[in-house]
Amino acid sequence: MACAIALLPAAGAFAAAGGSGTVTETKHAQNVVLFSIPVHNPCTGTPGTLTATAASEVFHVTFFETGPEGWVTGTAQGEVTFAPEEAGGVSAVGHFAEWFGGSFNNKNTVEHSTSNFNLQNSDGSHVVVHGASHLSTNAAGEVTRQFEGLEPRCTTK
Repeated sequence: MACAIALLPAAGAFAAAGGSGTVTETKHAQNVVLFSIPVHNPCTGTPGTLTATAASEVFHVTFFETGPEGWVTGTAQGEVTFAPEEAGGVSAVGHFAEWFGGSFNNKNTVEHSTSNFNLQNSDGSHVVVHGASHLSTNAAGEVTRQFEGLEPRCTTK
C-alpha cells in the first residue's frame, strides 16, 4: 500500500506536463528485487531475511491531462526466499504475487493492495502469507475507510 500512496502524487505530476485528453503509460520490468527485509519464519520463529525478486512487474498509469483524475495499478510476481541468520537453519523458497491499485479525482482517493506468498521450508513445513489493504479519503483528504492485514500461516508436512 505504501507504494500506491507514494505513486498517486507522481501520476498527478505526469498530468501537469500539459496537453489534452487521456494519457496512458505502462512500464514493464524483469528480475527486480522488490524488497529484502528482516522477518521471523512463522514456522520456526527464527530470524532471517525475506527477499522478493519480481520475475515480471507491470506498472500502469492513466490520467486526464485536463483535470485531477487518474488511475494507477501495478502487479508483480516471482521468487521469494527466506535466509535464516544462523548457518544451517531452516531456509525457504517459493512464489509470490502482489497487486496494488489506486484512483484519485477531486472528490476522493482510493488505494488498495493484495499480496500472496507461498514458501516451502527446508524442513518440509509450508508458509503461506496473505495481505490486503485499503484506504479511502474524501475531498478534504480525511480518511473515510482504512484497513490493513497480514496473515502468516504455517502448515506442517
